Amino acid sequence: MREITEKVEENKTKGHKIKIYCSQCNSITNHIVMQSIDVEEEEVIDTHYGIDSKDHYQIVKCQGCDSITFRHQNWCSENMFQISQDEWEDGNTEYLYPERSIHTRALKPFKNLPRRISKIYSETTNCFNKDFRILCAAGLRAIIEGICSEQGIKDGPIFLEDGVTQKLKRDGITPVRSESLQGKIAGLHEKGILTKSSANMLHEYRFLGNDAIHDLQLPTKDVLGLAIDIVEHMLESLYVIPDKAEDLRIKRVKQSKKS
Repeated sequence: MREITEKVEENKTKGHKIKIYCSQCNSITNHIVMQSIDVEEEEVIDTHYGIDSKDHYQIVKCQGCDSITFRHQNWCSENMFQISQDEWEDGNTEYLYPERSIHTRALKPFKNLPRRISKIYSETTNCFNKDFRILCAAGLRAIIEGICSEQGIKDGPIFLEDGVTQKLKRDGITPVRSESLQGKIAGLHEKGILTKSSANMLHEYRFLGNDAIHDLQLPTKDVLGLAIDIVEHMLESLYVIPDKAEDLRIKRVKQSKKS
């Protein structure tokens, strides 16, 4: 005879302190349980066999940065198994939402990004966290394309492999211009939007995207992580710092009028 009994208890662990990884603090920190639901279930299969399970659903808040996380901890007797003569797997599983681990990257709170660039940035970071490395590389390339489009860059002078010698037309004076991504990146530098060193870094990301997509090369997590670091710095330079500078200017004008 099969029989299931269930017990539900609200806020049993409210106020308890737990330690979990915080993606904002980038470390394991103390969290306080704000709300909780505990569910215990017992399923009797027959007189000799049954399955027990416990689910703990919690809304927790980091004591370092106040970020909110939904935590689900599950224990099931079916998940217990012997891994050695003296040791057993304890049957506990923990799920955190949003997903995170010590290798997870948190989205930077860029408030002024153009909507489509913000969307691509979000999906690219998610691909990194899911270990979809080829798609992450493609996303980095798409971010660069999006920036060029938003800045009105349609072409630019192209360069030889050394990144220094300008490739010229047959007259030896006029630079060859290209509508490729390589040319657009050079166009960003040409219009003073990017420094030369930043443009050279973007060229590296362009090749990363090409290699990953066309040759199906798998970039390393370290390389992708560094690429995202620099892209985030570029996004901040283009879209965040100018607004901060304008806010500072307005405040200084107001302050000078008061004085």
